[in-house]
Amino acid sequence: MKKNSGQNIKKLVKKGFTLVEISISVGIALVVMLMIYRFLSNTRHHYMYGTVNLQNLQEARLAVNYLRRDFSCACPRIGDPASTGYVNLQKARNQVFVSASFPALDASLGELIQIDDHGIHFHKFVFGSSDVEPRVELVRYDFDQAAKTLMRFSEDGKIQKFTGFEEVEFKLYTHQLNPGVPLLWVRMKVHEGENIYGKDSIGKALELTTSISSPFLTSSVNNKYWRYETGHKKL
Repeated sequence: MKKNSGQNIKKLVKKGFTLVEISISVGIALVVMLMIYRFLSNTRHHYMYGTVNLQNLQEARLAVNYLRRDFSCACPRIGDPASTGYVNLQKARNQVFVSASFPALDASLGELIQIDDHGIHFHKFVFGSSDVEPRVELVRYDFDQAAKTLMRFSEDGKIQKFTGFEEVEFKLYTHQLNPGVPLLWVRMKVHEGENIYGKDSIGKALELTTSISSPFLTSSVNNKYWRYETGHKKL
């Protein structure tokens, strides 16, 4: 009996795992877990790189629609020609806009389009009146980077807020293929949401750009015979 018991114990010991076998098994398990982790991490990386908050994307589209509607009627506001003078009138029509790097040549030119990197102020025509002097109203777009909000101000006191932007940039330029057409270039970086980025390479904001033209600006620059001399009347 004792002999049989000893033999059985030896067989059980032979069937057990040695320390080397256990170490190899643990190492293989760790490698498999590391591969799974890397796969899931890469999947998350690619998902977050291309994702964007739908609500913020809709806000960006709405802001572009407002900008397109407003700027398509944009014009420099020209005052009464009797006080402005014909020479200054033509200067205003030639300059069209002012910025920090391109100030007005003369303060009496009228209220030209004011533009900087994060805002634009301009007058736009208001249709539906039979006045001899075309009616115009002031529209302002200003970007608040801290609040991630683009705000639209109108002369009637209404404020329209478009949220969810990391950055909004405005430029006024002319294309070399058609230098007679002033264009407003707008760049928007749509914000995904708080605490989603984690790393600089993950969750980059979606960037939208668009160019908008105004037939009134184009006509003012290219057609000097157009009767701008009637002046503009504010609302």
